[in-house]
Amino acid sequence: MNPHRSRVAAVFGTRQGSGYLLGPRLVLTAAHVVGEKDTAEAVVFGGVGEVLCDVVWRRKDDACDAALLVARAPVVPDDVSDRFAPLRWGELIRLDTQENCQAIGFPLVQRDERGNLDSEQLTGRVKPGSSILGGRYVLESSGTPPQPTADRSPWSGLSGAGLFCRGALIGVVVTAPTGWHNGRVEAVPVRVIADDPGFREVLGRHCGADVAVKALDELSDREREDHEFELRYRRYVAHRYGQVETLGHGSGLGRIVWPLDTAFLALELAETAPRRGPGRSAVDVATGKRVQAALHGRSRVLLQGAAGSGKTTLMHWLAVRTAQGDLPSELSQLQGRVPIVVPLRALACSRAIPQVEQLLGELQYPAADVQPVGWLTRLLDQGRGLLLVDGIDEVQHDQRPRVRSWLEGLLSLYPDTAVVATSRPSAVPDDWLAGYNFTAFSVLPMSPADVGTFIDRWFTALRESRDWGRYRDRAERYRRTLRAALDTKASLTEMAANPRLCTLICALWLERRGYLPEDPMSLHREALGLLLGQRDFQRGIAHLEGISMGQEPQGHLLDNLALWMTLNGETEIARSYASHILEGVSLPPLQGLGAEHAEQVLSHLLIRSGVLRETASGTIAFEHSTLRDFFASHALVDGGHFGFLVNHAHDAQYEDVVRMAIGHCGPGESDQLLLALVERGDREPEYRTRVHLLATASLEYTARVDPEIRMEVLRRAEALVPPCDDAAADVLAEGGVAVLDLLPGPDGLTVEEARAVVLTACKIGGPDAAAFLERFQGHADPAVRDRVRWGRNRTGWAPGDAANGSA
Repeated sequence: MNPHRSRVAAVFGTRQGSGYLLGPRLVLTAAHVVGEKDTAEAVVFGGVGEVLCDVVWRRKDDACDAALLVARAPVVPDDVSDRFAPLRWGELIRLDTQENCQAIGFPLVQRDERGNLDSEQLTGRVKPGSSILGGRYVLESSGTPPQPTADRSPWSGLSGAGLFCRGALIGVVVTAPTGWHNGRVEAVPVRVIADDPGFREVLGRHCGADVAVKALDELSDREREDHEFELRYRRYVAHRYGQVETLGHGSGLGRIVWPLDTAFLALELAETAPRRGPGRSAVDVATGKRVQAALHGRSRVLLQGAAGSGKTTLMHWLAVRTAQGDLPSELSQLQGRVPIVVPLRALACSRAIPQVEQLLGELQYPAADVQPVGWLTRLLDQGRGLLLVDGIDEVQHDQRPRVRSWLEGLLSLYPDTAVVATSRPSAVPDDWLAGYNFTAFSVLPMSPADVGTFIDRWFTALRESRDWGRYRDRAERYRRTLRAALDTKASLTEMAANPRLCTLICALWLERRGYLPEDPMSLHREALGLLLGQRDFQRGIAHLEGISMGQEPQGHLLDNLALWMTLNGETEIARSYASHILEGVSLPPLQGLGAEHAEQVLSHLLIRSGVLRETASGTIAFEHSTLRDFFASHALVDGGHFGFLVNHAHDAQYEDVVRMAIGHCGPGESDQLLLALVERGDREPEYRTRVHLLATASLEYTARVDPEIRMEVLRRAEALVPPCDDAAADVLAEGGVAVLDLLPGPDGLTVEEARAVVLTACKIGGPDAAAFLERFQGHADPAVRDRVRWGRNRTGWAPGDAANGSA
């Protein structure tokens, strides 16, 4: 017989639960089982039946969910209680998985057809590395999880059961987390309960004994120091990256802060130029999957996506969930690891990447000076590191090999390290880290359903902003009208598929009372008008920093800062040098700014514009690379630097700069720049495809193009049609919406070409892509039809919708 069987109790308070006998009259259970009641009933195996108990202690907060009951009469006969072995209280210090652990209680899944209770012995492994910051032990079932019930967890009723490891009581079961297919339960560690002064006082009063919680796995002094530092670092990561800010101080809506769990959408990822393996069909390797499914089982990932596509938010989500030990089951390969977020733009990689032990200090971790000597090296040696390398494209082109060498050296030295790296498309090839088992994924545009969810969450986050009262009366109305507008305006739908642009759309729709421009450049101009203080003037607070500047002079100053960063391949600038640049502006009334006045102007831009920010290291950066690219492209066009734009068009770091520059061009200038891009591609086979597709993608940024120039651009893209395979489809999709008019088929295409053509349209997305896909819905090849179905699901399109004009 299980030695704990006669000490397992069923507890009936405000809900049915379980408990564990600490003595003949003492029952330990979960606080939420008894609720606010002062009494509860308990019944024990081999006991005397139901006995009324008084609730003498309870604690229900984020750290603890436990209650102590004292029975008004013994719940088991004396001959049973006399056989009770002394109870050991234990805790786990290491993160080593503990096998053969158990909890016994009365879950809902064990009720029979007549509603009678029976017990369940849940056995499995305790994973101390899971739910670390939540302060819970996780018991992962070793058996087949029960089927879910309609309204609550099948484990409901197990709350209050004792969790045992190596024969010691280590926790009290309190919840069955969602997202794990009913395969795990969580418990409050008894260390938390035993350290509560109220519990110790009540326990001593009723049984005359104290509690001694002993570690089941002792640590050396160095291991304990490492463990304590790791917990401190995990809490920092969870707090540092646990929120997402949008819009900024200078916008009409002020600063909106989203909790990361609210802001994060599990977007779709598609394997880039996948190599088909045994048992993997064409549709398996090419169509998109949600983040959790796409990354399942993968420890080395190169994530590619356009500016504002959600790459950094995904990296922060991985960092927070890994730090908390709260990853979904699909990402169990990352469980127990420690995330190290490495934003390359903050490391000034053009100069040097720090050695491992200096990394936390360079990343501005506030407690880096108390890091135990060799901590990070030991962590990587143990194979517990997760390196999140963000922004390869933000490193100068000629310095990216240095980043690659750093990663290759680190992975050679610490081969069990997991890595997720991000970049814009084309900044590095898919096989950039060949030989190190990286899989490349592209971040797909949001589907219409995802856009709708994003809008709903944005308006929910607005409720927590400081200006909610100003928008309360119309916010819900405009949320509904914006969602409705997406069903009728194709151009709006295409822009909203990018999370960054969708944020601007939400803000402008509300602020402009339902009016929006319908092209990307106009959208950015309107948004920057909002950010650069129009609202400050309307609200009469334009002089708060002692300076009053309209949009044009602020834009001119920002042009100068962005131009310096772009020409020098930097993403940040020293504050002192930023002031020096502002001193040299030549636009009245800013001409001849003195050093003191220039610093005052810079402070104004940092505080009021919502465009600039000061980093932890004291440098100045733009809030988002898109904003920097917008101002830099304007400055380059204004200064006639077309040669610079053409000469750097092959580098992904400058792709958005080139596209936006074409949008800034005046009559005739856009023709000049587009033609120069075409001619460079013609001259240089090495960069031909990339430069010609960049010119094609830039067409949607301007309407001022000579028809003959437009045809020259499209002829170059047409030379890439039809794509011969999935890899060619990935490349061709970078040409954007204009490519859709060039795609052929289905007649005259081979099966492989038809698959690639459909994949191109799916990755471009939008209503026009939906109309194109309709042509392939009856194709003879199953993989083509599967891809069409995937594209249809992503666009929210059903056959005939596009033709009927619903797009």
